[in-house]
Amino acid sequence: MTHYLFPTTFYWQFRAPNAQEFIDKISATAVEENIDNSPFSWGKECVIDRIPLPWEDWLPLVTPSLQILGKKLGKKFQFWMYDPWINYYKRGAYQEVHDHVEQDLACVFFANQGEGFSDFTFIDRYNVTLAPQAKKLIDYHNVWGIDYEPGDIIFFPGTCMHQVTQHKSDTVRTTFACNFNIKVSNE
Repeated sequence: MTHYLFPTTFYWQFRAPNAQEFIDKISATAVEENIDNSPFSWGKECVIDRIPLPWEDWLPLVTPSLQILGKKLGKKFQFWMYDPWINYYKRGAYQEVHDHVEQDLACVFFANQGEGFSDFTFIDRYNVTLAPQAKKLIDYHNVWGIDYEPGDIIFFPGTCMHQVTQHKSDTVRTTFACNFNIKVSNE
């Protein structure tokens, strides 16, 4: 029996209702000549290329998924989307363990998948609070990978630690990512 103890990792994953439209827009945008890493203050400890995106052009693609998230949570909320980007993973690329602690929610949309593609994993930030013998006793693992298909979208709290493992394919892995702050309605 394996136990996965992630007291601070919650995420919601489902197929975006407009998945093909989302994939098509990413495919049209995720080209080598659009790579521009200069606007990003983060990424000095990883190997990744990014394509900055104007939020106004991408908000309509994310909004239907946010509406589904609200229904799943049984909550109404307002949201503010921060400048999104496309992650462009060539062979050898990876993203170090990090969080988005300044934002309430993070979002990743997976545009493609294949043999040798890097994995998206959550990391339990409280791993160090369990004694080594307790970890052995319960067969504890502090890394939790998710399975996804092209067209899946995930939302998770910005405080969740996560990473992307090294990409081992010659096919470029592309994902859309953005952050949100939210205000839950009192209705």
